[in-house]
Amino acid sequence: MIEHFEVEQLFADQVHERYQFKLKIKGNDHQGLFEDGRIKWFNPQPETIHEVESIAAIESQVHGLMRNHLQ
Repeated sequence: MIEHFEVEQLFADQVHERYQFKLKIKGNDHQGLFEDGRIKWFNPQPETIHEVESIAAIESQVHGLMRNHLQ
């Protein structure tokens, strides 16, 4: 489902440290923040473009990719 995935660390070693991710799904670019195990999507949010049922699958994949990145 996810065609491309990138992660960038923001505010390294600071109180507001978090990760920004970028991904591509079916040719559409999406971005968001990953902080404390939660995903906060930037606009356009995937549910505005993709089927609502697939959002849980997309977020599950993002969680798995972030776990791999953080290890």
